[in-house]
Amino acid sequence: MSAVRVVSGFGLVLLLMCGLCAGQSLGDAARKGRQQKETSGTATKKVYTTDDMTNPAPSPAQGESGELSGTWNFTHFDGRFQGWIALRQSGSTLEGTWHTSTGKSEPDSVVTGSVDGTAVTLKRSLGSNEQSYALTLSADGNRLDGFGDGYFLHHTNLNMTRSGDAKAATAPPGTNSTGPAAKH
Repeated sequence: MSAVRVVSGFGLVLLLMCGLCAGQSLGDAARKGRQQKETSGTATKKVYTTDDMTNPAPSPAQGESGELSGTWNFTHFDGRFQGWIALRQSGSTLEGTWHTSTGKSEPDSVVTGSVDGTAVTLKRSLGSNEQSYALTLSADGNRLDGFGDGYFLHHTNLNMTRSGDAKAATAPPGTNSTGPAAKH
């Protein structure tokens, strides 16, 4: 029986040593795998939170370059109507005058709105009726494009281009100004 015990004991010791060697080999394999991932660019992924996020560009309501104050030439309703809109911006609030010079004859109307990043909303008052526009400011800050709904409108396009003429921006709402002509 002692020979059986010795062989059994030797077998058990041999089995344990193989197990330890295999454990080390697995650890070495894992370590090598991590090193390869780090050199190949597939290292551990970073989890981003709102603390890591920054605003890539200042909002148009901030800073001088983002100011929407001034005169904007517009085409409306697939180019059927043209004119200009004089806007004054104070913080995120807009107010101004809408003047249609081509397509129909109407008195100037009051425009109000707001700016939130590149999203611009305008409301045009036509007596007791109202039109609402959802526009997007271009990356260079010189175009506003979007659509309007409300009085006589159903998802009707409005495209505005900065004219650089600030004269009309000071014209009081409700006046029939002959401000800048729309560029064709």
